[in-house]
Amino acid sequence: MIKLCYKEYEWKLTQGACKSFFDKTGLDLYTVFGDYINASLESQGETLIGRMQTFSKLHSRDIATKAFHAIISAENPEVKINEIEDATYRVSWQLSDRPDDLSEPWPLVMLSTAFAINEYMNKNLPKKKADI
Repeated sequence: MIKLCYKEYEWKLTQGACKSFFDKTGLDLYTVFGDYINASLESQGETLIGRMQTFSKLHSRDIATKAFHAIISAENPEVKINEIEDATYRVSWQLSDRPDDLSEPWPLVMLSTAFAINEYMNKNLPKKKADI
């Protein structure tokens, strides 16, 4: 579940989502999400603000929006990209003092989604395509 600006979105990682993202950006979807995992590991020990700066500099909000939209629309095609653009704009790139996890800044949502994708891939990699 992707929690973005007080809305929860189901998502699905598909070959079509990867192709759609590549066609729009020229970037590989797995690599973009992998960048967040790598940055998380490399920035351990930094201040929280320093880590947020690191995550926000990896890819632009536009790329993050397109990444979210690719995997969200694979599960729910009714979600339009302008809804995701608005959500990433509203949550911004820095932490807030709100006590919930529904308004996390988009770089942290990218990070949590990256770990969810990694977990999904590790769990499903040994399965045959017909079993998924």
